[in-house]
Amino acid sequence: MTPNPANPPVTTSDADDGALLTFPKGLVGFPNLSLFRLFEPKGAYPLKFLQSVESQEVSFVCVDPACVKPDYEVPLGEEEAEALHLESPAEAMVLTLVVIPEDPRNMTTNLAGPLVVNVKTRTGFQIVLNAEKFPLQYPIIVQS
Repeated sequence: MTPNPANPPVTTSDADDGALLTFPKGLVGFPNLSLFRLFEPKGAYPLKFLQSVESQEVSFVCVDPACVKPDYEVPLGEEEAEALHLESPAEAMVLTLVVIPEDPRNMTTNLAGPLVVNVKTRTGFQIVLNAEKFPLQYPIIVQS
């Protein structure tokens, strides 16, 4: 099953609080943190913010990879799809983590470590892909 990278919005009754997401296995480098809030500030599209509920100093900038690389697809295996209880690709939201250096024109996203979230259950996993096929530092802004 390949999730649809054109992410459906994750909404909450109170947009200021963000959407509460659970990552039962944590994220790479943060295996003990499982609860995060996803914020989508006005005017920041396509960037989103993922803030740990358990450790306020841990937060990430992320992006819908379809905005950066329209043909990006996560090769999700049956085991991952079952763990996420995905019934169709439309139920999957895909995000990739962003690195913003001193010069933001050089920001990149990690296509080798996408976050895949079931938008119905708000449960997600970070999938680790082959870095030779999926770049760790894919440019977000194409400079000419």
